[in-house]
Amino acid sequence: MSRHRLRAEDGFGLVELLVVILIIGVLVAVAIPSLLNQRGKAQDANAKAAVTTAAKAATAYGTEAGAFDDVKPADLVDIEKSLSSARNLTVSGAAKTFTVQVESVGGATFSVSRAADGVLTRDCAPAGTGGCRADADSAGNRW
Repeated sequence: MSRHRLRAEDGFGLVELLVVILIIGVLVAVAIPSLLNQRGKAQDANAKAAVTTAAKAATAYGTEAGAFDDVKPADLVDIEKSLSSARNLTVSGAAKTFTVQVESVGGATFSVSRAADGVLTRDCAPAGTGGCRADADSAGNRW
């Protein structure tokens, strides 16, 4: 009478390992685009915060100077030091109006424009991407 002992299997088989690798691959394929999208939105949020701060600094400059004609990015940085890290900060002004613009790391541009009546309008480009809505609201704001 011969006795054959069955050996206990140790570890996982090839099929089980392949299934686990497949599941991990699917999860990564779903997660990476979502993470990249969130990163872009965060970069856009930083640019929005910078352009909002720049608009406040431009308003302060115009209140002090009496007009926005001569406002320059360096003037805004003098008023608000955090603007020194704003990417491609630009500003243009006239007697009672100004437009400030900042670019996000992702390449979108965000701007705030002041009309002669003091109303601020927020715009961005390219429309419909990241933190920039495709359609403006009733006040003309895209973000």
